[in-house]
Amino acid sequence: MKTYAILCFVLALAMFVSPVAVLNFSEFSAENVRAALFSEESENDAQAANAEAEADTVAVLQAASGKVVELSTLEYLVGCVACEMPPDYSEEALKAQTVTAYTNLMRLKTNPDGKAGDADITDDTGTHQGYYDEAIRKEKWGEKYEIYNEKITNAVKAVLGQTLTYEGAYITAAYFALCPGRTESAKNIWGGDIPYLVSVTSPGDKLSPNYSETVTLSEADVKAAAQKQGITLSGDAANWISGLAFSENGTGVVTQITFGGKAMTGQAFRTMLSLRSPAFTVKYGGGNFTFTVTGSGHFVGMSQYGADYMARQGADYKEILAHYYPGTTLT
Repeated sequence: MKTYAILCFVLALAMFVSPVAVLNFSEFSAENVRAALFSEESENDAQAANAEAEADTVAVLQAASGKVVELSTLEYLVGCVACEMPPDYSEEALKAQTVTAYTNLMRLKTNPDGKAGDADITDDTGTHQGYYDEAIRKEKWGEKYEIYNEKITNAVKAVLGQTLTYEGAYITAAYFALCPGRTESAKNIWGGDIPYLVSVTSPGDKLSPNYSETVTLSEADVKAAAQKQGITLSGDAANWISGLAFSENGTGVVTQITFGGKAMTGQAFRTMLSLRSPAFTVKYGGGNFTFTVTGSGHFVGMSQYGADYMARQGADYKEILAHYYPGTTLT
């Protein structure tokens, strides 16, 4: 009888131990259990935010026609990313671009700057951010339209509804094409100190084939540009441009310059002469001004080339955004 009881106990124990033995406890922790419990909830929250954003609409003021068109948020962001970033860039870079574009849209919806009239935003890249409709995308991409359009649409859908905030408010998600290996602070470019728009490294930019260019302008070209700004140039042309001061961040950005006796920022001078960036040097000789310009854009915020480089090195869009907009929160 005693032997029978022992046998029953052993059998019962085996029935309990056998299924437990096949379980893998190597990654068991309180944190993993918590993650498992809340992952589904987080995914549902993300899907809800995505659906809400996709169902929303955007009123876009067309700079060329002056008309306002109503678009779905999804279509607007696909067209915006198509306009603002090369379609052959990495998907993680395209995702980062989507978040910046959506953040800027939501900031303007929440706090309009008046430049779009009754619309939410303009498609003027010099005012807000650009947008390519389907016809323009087909024209520009030709036989690659289906590939590029699907690629960008997938990237947009993957992050639709996500924005960047700082202290609870949508940020100014500035971005540009290419810098000289380091971005510039908003203070040095626009004169205002913005805590998340500071100088950060962007080493991949130096590998771009378009890293620098040389521009030659005649005395007549420079004088014509000056006259449009009400600046009169006279005397020896070699003395028209002087007093270049450069950024302490090592970007090569001209922070101050004297032009025709008038002090101005390098950004203002660059805009006046249509130079592609505020990082330049200048030489005069033979009646011409020769500018050596590095990078492309204003250098504030996210470098698009740098974002693609980071993505190609294995960074995801969250890491890209955290790098170029330090101190912000991805919401």
